[in-house]
Amino acid sequence: MSSSNRIIPFSNVLYWASSILAFAIPAFIFAIILRGWFDPAALVAQLTELPATTRISALQAALVAAVGIIATYPLVATFLGMRRLFGRYRRGEILTDACARDILRIGQALFAVAAMTVLVPTLQILICSWNNGPGNRLLYLGVEGSTLGFLLSGGLLIVIGWVMREAALVAEDAKGFV
Repeated sequence: MSSSNRIIPFSNVLYWASSILAFAIPAFIFAIILRGWFDPAALVAQLTELPATTRISALQAALVAAVGIIATYPLVATFLGMRRLFGRYRRGEILTDACARDILRIGQALFAVAAMTVLVPTLQILICSWNNGPGNRLLYLGVEGSTLGFLLSGGLLIVIGWVMREAALVAEDAKGFV
């Protein structure tokens, strides 16, 4: 079985999966965020680093929601980049500069997702604890294994994107000789 016979059908499945995830995950996240905005106690319960006795204002809840909504952008960009790349692959476009650009952008978006997994909770905890008295405000910095995985995956895809760009140039030059 040639690679094209495997790439095209599998890319078709991944195209639809990334299409669904690009819209379903943000909708789910927005629903959670809006719930927290309208029910600040539920928001505090989701931020497990905060003491259960923490009370936040509607403004704090809105700011936490805004940070959460902004943070979904790199995730959506990742899935939309995957959708674009798998769309190219399912059409049989394999070794092109456009594919290399898509891979590079997916890597950059994954790198940004990793940054958001550190920045977002930090900002949200700071926002929620700013009304606490001196000495009771919280600064939370956390790096999990998944963050490191996103960083490495993003870095890997960035390098693969650069390599693919070079390979696409070589392939284009080779077509000129034929």
